[in-house]
Amino acid sequence: MLIMTAAGLGLAACQSNTYQIKGTIEDATEGDTLFLTTDMQQGTPRDTILVKDGQFEISGETDSTFFCVIYSKTEEALNVPLFVEPGTIKVKMSKEPGGSRVGGTAINDEWQRMNDSTMVIGKEINNIAEKVYANQEAGQEEQAKAMEQIDKLNKRFSGIVLNFTERNIKNELGYFLLTVYPEEIIPNKDRMRLIGMLPADVRKREAIKQMEQLISNSEKTSEGATLPDFTMQSLTGTPISIMSEVSKNKITILDFWASWCGPCRQMMPQMLELYKNYKDKGLGIVGISLDEEAGAWQQASDDLGIPWPQMSDLKGWECEAAKMFNITSIPHTIIVDQSGRILRRDLRGDQLEQFIAEQLK
Repeated sequence: MLIMTAAGLGLAACQSNTYQIKGTIEDATEGDTLFLTTDMQQGTPRDTILVKDGQFEISGETDSTFFCVIYSKTEEALNVPLFVEPGTIKVKMSKEPGGSRVGGTAINDEWQRMNDSTMVIGKEINNIAEKVYANQEAGQEEQAKAMEQIDKLNKRFSGIVLNFTERNIKNELGYFLLTVYPEEIIPNKDRMRLIGMLPADVRKREAIKQMEQLISNSEKTSEGATLPDFTMQSLTGTPISIMSEVSKNKITILDFWASWCGPCRQMMPQMLELYKNYKDKGLGIVGISLDEEAGAWQQASDDLGIPWPQMSDLKGWECEAAKMFNITSIPHTIIVDQSGRILRRDLRGDQLEQFIAEQLK
């Protein structure tokens, strides 16, 4: 039915490229101004919309479907993302989390359905995090169980996104999801399959070409590949070669983290315990910080009592090692053997400990 509906709207669009956005807004003052933008970096307005009697409306013509956000400059919570496409798009804007809604056209109906599904999981994750990680008295076992629950929820989240991407891969929603979500949500093996399903003209877009290049590069640092050598500065400013450290241990964990990363800091007690239990059996850890300030990096290392070697180029997310391994979220671990062969990626908590135990038994 979704395919037929989308096809039907596609035929209608051949006859008319007119779109109309009709919206309501809660607690609006007469004459309030809203803005429509396609600039996701700076929010530069493309259109200005006046509110009258708690309602707003904007119309125009478009020969393509595109993503945008309608927002208020005075109320940060008032914003709603949607897709401009031919037809009548209905919008409800609310300050309440999850209260804003879009619909009325095929792609926006699908977009709302996906957001409804993922928002439930997001709330569950936030509830677990607030309950456990805000409790300073929570023990390691309780934190580990919380991380397991969050990992399971993240997998459910990924499954939902993947499903919506695949069933909309022939339209702009599928393209949007494919280009917005990182590898942790849409794994590269699925991403390459989905790229192959894109319409021919969409596959020629620069974003898809860059994505294919990134995936090709990531294969060089995937499980089974050999770790490329690289050098960065230690906390004392001394250059460290990663292979010089890896060669000292039977197994080495490359731990990508940062002083400002809450989950990284929460995971550190487990990492310290793991290191204490297995360092004499051949385990090494090298911390790779995505900090930008040496002082913050040093302070966090002192506060957490990190004993293993650390390195950083202090470039934040532009860290050369992070880009080399296509890392888009932290904490992230890469486990290698003494020769630098990559054994596993992105293991945490009990899964990480079990893997290390198996390798060093």
